Amino acid sequence: MKIIFSALFLFLSVTIHAQIDKPVTNAELKALVGNWTGPMVATGFVDGKNQHSYTTALEVVDMQDSLMFNFTFTGEGGKQLIEKYPLRIYDNGSKLSFDSTQFDITEIRRRGVRLTVYAEREGYTEDKARRVEWQDIFIIGPGILNITKGIRYSDMIDFSIQKRLTLTKK
Repeated sequence: MKIIFSALFLFLSVTIHAQIDKPVTNAELKALVGNWTGPMVATGFVDGKNQHSYTTALEVVDMQDSLMFNFTFTGEGGKQLIEKYPLRIYDNGSKLSFDSTQFDITEIRRRGVRLTVYAEREGYTEDKARRVEWQDIFIIGPGILNITKGIRYSDMIDFSIQKRLTLTKK
């Protein structure tokens, strides 16, 4: 009986490990094509406030080798900001291009139908005074898309959230 349980445990461990290490492909992301809506919360001191909320409309278009993200952010007073950029996976699933920036895919988690992708890159602040790391986290599930953008300075342990989008498919 112990041998059967040991073999079953070993099989399940290997199966779960293999599922987690499977790279993400552009074809796998095609489920994102369509229209999405939801809130975005951004942090950063602007107009005397540390946190700003926006209503977000997102159209994701299939561009064959990538996905085009067409964002419309509507803030307080109806002011709109439009951003467009592609999402593409390349280098055998080890790199991701998003927001006109290239990231290393550092971790992939698969839990049932939910896929979580962690992507990070290194760089410097705009004034080149401090070394920083940026992190984008994509949580993708049936009808949900969460995108969290974080930053970590060299003297920090954890990432600080700059933007968080919580979108549902229309």
